[in-house]
Amino acid sequence: MAGWPIVARTAEAGLLAAALLARPARAQMLRGPSGIGKTTLAAAVAQSAVAEGRTVVPIVALEELRGVPLGALSPLLAASRFAGEDDVGERMRELMAVVGRHADAYLLIVDDAPLLDEASAAALYQLVRVFGVPALLTARDGHVLGGPVARLLHEDLVTVTELDGLTIVQVRELLRRRLGDDPRPESLQQLHELTRGNPLFLREVTLAAERDRRVRPGPFGIEILPGAVPDHVLATVADRLERLSEEQLAFAAMLAVAQPWPAAATLAEEEPVLADLQRAGVVAPVEGSGAAVLRLAHPVFAEALLARLDSRALSEQRRRAGRRLVERPEPPVRFAALGLLADAGELCAVDDLVWASGYAHAAGDHTRALALAARALEQRAEDGPALLLRASALSARGEAEAADAAFAEADARAAVVPGDLRARVQLRWGQHTALRGLDPAAAVARATAALPELDAAGRALLGPDLAKWRLMAGDAAALHEPMESAAEGEAALTAALGRAMIATMTGRMRDAEDAVAAGRPLTELSSGLMPFAGSLLDLSAFLVHVGDGRVADARAFAEERRLQPFSEAAGVWSYALALIHLHAGRLHDAESAAALAIEQLRWRDFTGLLAAATALAATVAAQLGDAGLARDRLAAIGAAQHDDAKVLLQAAEAEAWAAIVAGEDERAAALIATAVGRALELGHLLLAALTATVAVRCGGAAMVRDALAGAAQASDSPFIRSVARLAEVVVARDAAALLALGPELEARGLVATLHDCLVLAAEWPMADRMLARRIRVVASELALGQTPVRRGSSAGRGRGLTEREWSVARAAARRQRSREIAEQLGVSVRTVDNHLANVYRKLGVSGRDELEAALGERQG
Repeated sequence: MAGWPIVARTAEAGLLAAALLARPARAQMLRGPSGIGKTTLAAAVAQSAVAEGRTVVPIVALEELRGVPLGALSPLLAASRFAGEDDVGERMRELMAVVGRHADAYLLIVDDAPLLDEASAAALYQLVRVFGVPALLTARDGHVLGGPVARLLHEDLVTVTELDGLTIVQVRELLRRRLGDDPRPESLQQLHELTRGNPLFLREVTLAAERDRRVRPGPFGIEILPGAVPDHVLATVADRLERLSEEQLAFAAMLAVAQPWPAAATLAEEEPVLADLQRAGVVAPVEGSGAAVLRLAHPVFAEALLARLDSRALSEQRRRAGRRLVERPEPPVRFAALGLLADAGELCAVDDLVWASGYAHAAGDHTRALALAARALEQRAEDGPALLLRASALSARGEAEAADAAFAEADARAAVVPGDLRARVQLRWGQHTALRGLDPAAAVARATAALPELDAAGRALLGPDLAKWRLMAGDAAALHEPMESAAEGEAALTAALGRAMIATMTGRMRDAEDAVAAGRPLTELSSGLMPFAGSLLDLSAFLVHVGDGRVADARAFAEERRLQPFSEAAGVWSYALALIHLHAGRLHDAESAAALAIEQLRWRDFTGLLAAATALAATVAAQLGDAGLARDRLAAIGAAQHDDAKVLLQAAEAEAWAAIVAGEDERAAALIATAVGRALELGHLLLAALTATVAVRCGGAAMVRDALAGAAQASDSPFIRSVARLAEVVVARDAAALLALGPELEARGLVATLHDCLVLAAEWPMADRMLARRIRVVASELALGQTPVRRGSSAGRGRGLTEREWSVARAAARRQRSREIAEQLGVSVRTVDNHLANVYRKLGVSGRDELEAALGERQG
């Protein structure tokens, strides 16, 4: 296996280098816990300085040399340049003179600056203060700053940068490079939380896991099971812990098992102890929380403190912390407290364990949810809610067979107890079957059979999801059958989710907005039963942006949610962005986003989007000319999944593009028209309109015009109306109207569609030569930002100007001569003239006058 990779912090390194290489330069200090990457970052800055011609002067301070005058500078003073001077003082003066006279030629890198001996620190102060020599200092957060180094800070000669741990994205990249594949999301989250992004700690924990064979491939990425932290890592903080009193150690150990610790839970008599720990740099407030929440300042502190405890003492610390925190009102604190008590072997109330299991499940910690549900069932074997939570956690963990058995057991118990438990079980079991088992028809059959046995509240709870599964199974009648109404609680939330889903499908954007607004306040109250409700409402809100034609807003909305580090909705937003990239013509962006969406949705798919994402990836492959990959992608989709309109439409796009690439445009348009017609029967107006653009792009607008006109009349979606208007314009061959519609289509995200329609329009007969030129100019400009589709017999269609041709065209339109253009671009005059000939031919102009007019209208 390759060596341990280094994650380049390019942003931080760039800012530091800019400050140090500026004139005048400003000294910088990197401060943070040990192992956070200060030395690595300083090395990156040094490389930048060397590339700029600077001489880097490295100085390493050591605890062992603090009492030795000029100990840190002794390696420099022993250099051959100063060998002619026997006296150390003379050597020092020569060093100061050489560096001081040419301050802009040097960069001082001082590692662990607070450990400098007094004489070396005084020399550093003089070089920075008197001569202005650029200096980058590093310091551990536990070091006490004093003497000349502290004076540099007091006199505002140094900018201090607190270096944080690696972000979750950086940790994922580092582990991917080390292990050759992405880590499983749960493993990534556990490692990031354990190490808090500390590169040294992350490295040692991962290497230890590799040595102990606790790293293995899994269905959703590499699984890493952290074990004991190596002794040599614990030794890095041992000296700081040895300085603590027994009272301080006891309080710190309690934090080690229970952090983050609410400051308000600290007893009055513990306040002095806490203050001492904060002054010692052992405890610190959580960033962004003020002093409300505390944790140990370095991730290794917790491991070192826990390593001092035997199993009995560890259980006692957990029990002590759990009892202190269990009555706190904050749900996260209460959950942590119940977990501590359960881990300590304390007998907790079954209802408390069930609540904690539901909290863990809603938070995405399904392994913890399963363990807590098991503890509850040990005490009350037939507890219905615990049985349901066990089944739901098994489903989320991907243990399909065990989940089905657990759901069956929960359903049998629910059938003999009063209340809505039966409906809750059927809801989660149906979601498991339809979305994870990819069999919505089976979910429909089971839920329909149970429906007569439910009361009105149960039917109201189950009804909206049952309608969704019916639509996924191709049952259009579900759109027209009334559902039980619900005024409050979980049933009201499922009703809002169902309304939002159907409203976005059918292009009723204002109804969708109202449903999303109604559902938002209910998500927290129903997180145990429907932990993904907030994300489902987000998806509806995204589709409202699309339906309203605000694709820039939709993209920003998706990108913001995609950044949430451990979101189980990650696959939804990768899919959403892939869809936007596809219709903008950014095929390579769409390709990578679709591939990522497939992997993420295999891990968590609570929307039934995996098959649609797979078909989207097939569509991209077909447009890029990889027919084999497109076929393989489509073959991976089960036959029953094609009953879902989302899959039906996207698969039709993939097949249509394969036909277009083969030069069979008419067959492609017919495939799209058939799929659009079926999707409209199933009520999917918005996605049908999106897919219909493919028929318009390949010359089959007449095949979808009437269907789009009907969809536009039945909806209030500006997006659908724009696509319907486009089909009318193309069928009428109205080039002027098409050009006028262009900005609207660009705002709708249909850049690739607009480009292809303009290419078609360039072949229509037009008496207005200026209009024809404008059509070609706009098409050519749009082509610059797109990946061209690998067409077959029509491969030459739509070929726009290259970037070099655009450079030449713009310069020529500004009346620059060919020789001037050649000098600017570094090419020959003949090359410029050849480019101009291509420009004239592609844009349909005869010379510079017409070129200036054509480009002027587009750019003005």
